[in-house]
Amino acid sequence: MAEPTQTAGTATSPTGYAWCSWHKNFSDGTRLVQLSDQGSAFGARGLFACEPCREVHHLVPVADQPMPGAEADAT
Repeated sequence: MAEPTQTAGTATSPTGYAWCSWHKNFSDGTRLVQLSDQGSAFGARGLFACEPCREVHHLVPVADQPMPGAEADAT
């Protein structure tokens, strides 16, 4: 039986390789932290941050933020 060549990722923390908008370089482990639809003719734009920048700047990934209006539904 062949052994896997890649390590299994965790299902609860998706990550990717992308441009970190905070330290201005490509980084592994980036996540979408902010959406903006201003200034784009093609729809929403996103800002990504790597794990160290998320910790330093207290950034919460979009996937981990509460949905707008979720507080009203809980009552």
